[in-house]
Formats: sequence, C-alpha cells, structure tokens
Amino acid sequence: MKRNQAWQSFLLTVGCAIGLLGLNGHCSAVEPGAGYTLLGKIKPRHARDIESSNWAVGAETMGRDYTLYANWRNYLGPLGAKRARIQSGWAKTESEKGKYDWAWLDAIIPDMAAQGVEPWVCICYGNPIYEGGGGTGLSGGLPTSPEALAAWDTYVGVLVDRYKQHVKLWEIWNEPTARNNGSQLYAEFAARTAQVVRDHQPEARFMYAAGGSFDNKFVGEMLAWLRDNDKLSLCNQIVYHPYSYNPDDSYEKVAELREIVASFSPNIIIRQNENGVPSRGGSFGALSKYDWTELRQAKWATRRLLGDLGRDIPSSYFSICDMAYLVPKGQRRDSDWRQDRSELEILINSKGLLEIFPDRTIHHAKQSYHAVQHITAVFDNTVQRVKDFEATLNGGSEDSKYSIFGYRSTKGGQLITLWRSSNRPGERPEFEGLELTVAKGSFEDPIWIDLVSGEVYDIDDATWKSQGEGCVFQRLPVYDAVVVLAERSAIGDLLPSD
Repeated sequence: MKRNQAWQSFLLTVGCAIGLLGLNGHCSAVEPGAGYTLLGKIKPRHARDIESSNWAVGAETMGRDYTLYANWRNYLGPLGAKRARIQSGWAKTESEKGKYDWAWLDAIIPDMAAQGVEPWVCICYGNPIYEGGGGTGLSGGLPTSPEALAAWDTYVGVLVDRYKQHVKLWEIWNEPTARNNGSQLYAEFAARTAQVVRDHQPEARFMYAAGGSFDNKFVGEMLAWLRDNDKLSLCNQIVYHPYSYNPDDSYEKVAELREIVASFSPNIIIRQNENGVPSRGGSFGALSKYDWTELRQAKWATRRLLGDLGRDIPSSYFSICDMAYLVPKGQRRDSDWRQDRSELEILINSKGLLEIFPDRTIHHAKQSYHAVQHITAVFDNTVQRVKDFEATLNGGSEDSKYSIFGYRSTKGGQLITLWRSSNRPGERPEFEGLELTVAKGSFEDPIWIDLVSGEVYDIDDATWKSQGEGCVFQRLPVYDAVVVLAERSAIGDLLPSD
C-alpha cells in the first residue's frame, strides 16, 4: 500500500516504488535516467579557497610512523577539509629523558596551516622511558607515576609553547579505557593536562574523549567528576568515534550522548572526530568483516559526513591515508612501535582516502578521496541547514529508510540531501525513482548531483513542478549514497563552464 509521510530532517521508514537503473556495488554510478542531462562534474576547491566549513580529516598515527606526512602532504590542501587531526607522539618526540626532537612535527604543523588547514593536536600516547609512563599505542594506558606525570606536564607545556601560533584546539588522549574506574582517572588526567595547556595558552580550547571509542556511560561519569570538582570550564567538546557498518545506525546513540552532555552544560558541544571504513575486505582495524570496495567506502563516507552535517555535528573522516601498522606476527593487535622489527609484520589499515604501498608511499587517490572533495566543495559555511525543513516522499515498500535534510545557500536557493539509509553501503545499490514533495521552498533551475561521482545533471522541466510554496519532483533518483537537489545558483562557479 502506498502512503505519504512527512519528514523533518531525521530518519523515517517510508514506502518506495523501486525503479532499477542498473547500479552494482563494485562499479561507478550509472546515469540517473530519462529527464536528466549530464552537465559535467563538480570542481574541487583547495582548502585555502574555503573560509570555513564543518569538515576535518584524520592525519593520525604519524607519531608511530604508520604513515608519513611527506608522502601525502600534496593531497591535503586539494581535499578541501579545513581541519586535520594530529596525534602528538610523546614517545617519538622524547626518546631520551628531557630531550625533545621536534623536527617531525615542525615539518607538519606549519605546512598544514600554510595550506589553509588548521591542525588540532591529540596529545598522546604514553612514554615507557618513564616508569609508569604508559604505553606508546592505543592500549598502553595513561601515565600514572609521579615522575611520569611531571615529565608529561613539562612535555605538554613545551609542545603548546612551540605550536600555539597554529594550534588552538587540543584533544586530550585517544580512546581512554573505561576499566578500573577509568572515567574518573581520565577526568582527573584530562583536567590536569588542560590546565597545563591553559597556563601556556589562555585562549586554548579542549576536546575530551567519550571513552574507548563511544561510551555514553563513561561520558556521564567523567562530566559528573568535572562538575563536582569545578572543572567543567576546562572542557569545550566531547569527541566520539561511532564505528558502524551502516553509518546511519549510530545516530540514536549520538542523540543520547548529546542529551547527556547538555544536562551538564549548554556550552559543551559534541564532535565526531574519528570515523571511517576500509576500502577492501580483510583490512586491519575496525569494521573489517565486510566485503568493502572503494565504491562502498565512498558511499559510506558521503552518508557519515552528510548525516553529521544534517544534525549540526562537526565531522571528520578517518583517515586521509592508509596506515601501515606494525603488529606482532600472527596477532591482529597494535604494538609498541619501538618493538624489535623482526617480531613484527605490516598490516594495512585501508580506511584512508589514499591507497598506499607497503613502504607507505601513495599508490592512488581512491573514489572516497574524490567524494570528500565534492562534499567540501559544495558544503562550506555559506550553506546553512534549514531546521524546519519539511518534505513528503511517496512510495510503496515498507522496509526502506531514508535520510533527508534541507539547506539554504547565501548565494541564493536551496539544497536538499537525500539517501537510502536502511542498508550498509553496497548491500542494496540500485536506484529508485521516487516522488518528493517539498512543503516550502521551490526551485527555478534545479540540478541533481551524485556526491560519489561528482556528476551534475540538469533536470528536465517535465519531471518537476512548483506547487504552492513548494515543489514536487517525479521519478527522483535515490540510492545508497548521498544525492543532492540544488538550485543552480547555489552551486555557482563549481559547475563546469559551458
């Protein structure tokens, strides 16, 4: 039975009349069909040419040499992301007590800033040259001994003094454990570290971790400790890592996180600051148990980033480059990067936008790199979400879910993002021809954009019409990646020249 259902910028289950247009999970999207004329592709924008936006990209693991900045720096600015996340690498910088080698970070942070990309630094991990100094990787633990904590304080102060010209936002540790009263131990450690940073940089702002990846209970306990000890002013953002095979499955938990944070302070925001998927099956790291391809990764990236934008969540893709992890032979776990190399093997974490050779040089830019370029080019600070956006979709099948959000551009005209969210990318890749009714806000010259391919299509007048204060689109092509309806003027000079 067909039905109508209103949307207000959130997921819903609706019917859909399926019109198969011949797309599969291992190839590029085909043309959207009759009534759509290809105009060309979106022109990417360099980060220097974008004032600001919602977008960041991960530049993690350089502190353990799993990826090398010199190999991919030329891809950073052209990606169009305005921020990048760096891990500080205490053990790499201080390999001898009291002596710091900053050469590796000196080659990264100023260069990023010169490319129009603002780095933020996640201050981590531990340093085993100190007894009780913690480990060099994810599971290594926080510094705990008086000597190690004093050395940490000194290191943090010197780090901030050296890079505060370029770095205003500091993240304190990555994915701390919740075990053994971990939320309170982390809260104490993070507040201590933030105070050291603020003593050296009064205008600094701070990110605190939502536990080991994404733990709402951890966040509530941590914020309670900060409140009870009058330390909430040292926390500006809570950052979480919502790893899920279907990116749209995580938002109920994200809404819970936002409620928890708001119950402690209206001034603390949430940020998605690490999330990505592999581009091939069997990859090292999270979410490896699926037949990933470059196309499926690109689809996933469009849905995660635009799903975040539609909920006003600052967002980052993890990561710009594949990472060559050194792990104990026969074990799929991280190691101390200083361990004897004869005991280690290389496993590639293929979540990057750039594919690498085992020697960490770049093989090629993946489909996901270009998809993110299309997103950063279109959705900058001139595009603002319409919070009371309403639309109605006509369809038939009861097992489909969609996400839809409305935006308005300061250049004039509106944009609408739409995708099928009920399946993992690639599980159900076909296009569907749907009817979309927008309650308020019509178009004069609409275009249709596939964010994965970047292809832009003119929409024939016969397939849409104005209706009251809004409009109706017939046979609108929708699939398992983000498509955009946009007023031509809202895209402006990103369109190909005639």
